[in-house]
Amino acid sequence: MSEVPPPGPMLGIADQRRGSSVVVTVEGDIDLCTGPDLDRHLRDVVRTARSPHPIIVDLSEVAFLGSCGLSVLLRAHQAAEDNGTPLRIVARQRAILRPVQAVGLDTVLRVHPCVEEALAQGG
Repeated sequence: MSEVPPPGPMLGIADQRRGSSVVVTVEGDIDLCTGPDLDRHLRDVVRTARSPHPIIVDLSEVAFLGSCGLSVLLRAHQAAEDNGTPLRIVARQRAILRPVQAVGLDTVLRVHPCVEEALAQGG
């Protein structure tokens, strides 16, 4: 019987400074297993963010967004708002837009098709 290789990282998270803003790039699936890691990371980013410069969460490379991921995004949005920092989401794919719209978060979260547009958006 052959051995099953250990699973690789299911979620990649990287930060990049763009002027005074922070772009958090996320790759993989955001679900019950990976959501807590993203939640901790976004809390740290919000804590160190420089208001009023935005935090951009780039989900362009995310293949799945479960209910846990939606909760993470909502908590990050609320924490950023309490900090006076805009939080903007970047996504174009149905795997992200559909669940966000299905639960009505498209009326709360600012979703943009690309990082450049999210950075250029005023306050």
